[in-house]
Amino acid sequence: MLLVDSLVVMGLATVSLGTIHEADGPVQHDFWLRNSGTEAVVLSQGYTSCGCTTIHFEKGARVAAGDSACVSLRFNPRGKGGEFEEVGTLLWNDGTLRLALTGTCITSEETLLRQFPVRINDSLRLSADHFDLGRMLPGETKERTVVVLHRGEPPSEGPEDSGYRREVLSVSFTPDDSTPKGLQRIVRQLVTSQQGREVRLNIALDVIVL
Repeated sequence: MLLVDSLVVMGLATVSLGTIHEADGPVQHDFWLRNSGTEAVVLSQGYTSCGCTTIHFEKGARVAAGDSACVSLRFNPRGKGGEFEEVGTLLWNDGTLRLALTGTCITSEETLLRQFPVRINDSLRLSADHFDLGRMLPGETKERTVVVLHRGEPPSEGPEDSGYRREVLSVSFTPDDSTPKGLQRIVRQLVTSQQGREVRLNIALDVIVL
């Protein structure tokens, strides 16, 4: 139990949902609170750490001494993937109470295709293969991140049934005094491996050199 002034969470204030699947839709957990004090408390407001999570309770509810009340957190995993921690905060009288849901979300096929729109082959997709770096001065450096999705491979960490592995690669560009002025397209090569074989990825960088 978690004691917060006179409010007691009957159970855990942070609950692990384990491994969930985006395709299964929203999940909800009910937290039961008991007023262990000698005076009534009023549940006034609540908010969450992300729009994917909502907090539900009877606003303005008066919980008498010794009585209980239910507060629910509802998490919508649509568009989510990987580990998550979603927090709901309950305001009562002059106090606050933090409740949380944790776990790992297995992303649906639709979300994977949206998050990794660049297809290299059936087993390899990229989050992007082109970046606009805007205006740059000689000596200035800009870096961008490319996430590679390896499908059909066991993950390096996370649930075994996810069926994919994510790899983060970085690409950067620094113009110097010899770089032509004006709009330039710079192609950088990133290297990854697929089934033990090297794969080269071409990443285009558009930049206006001042």
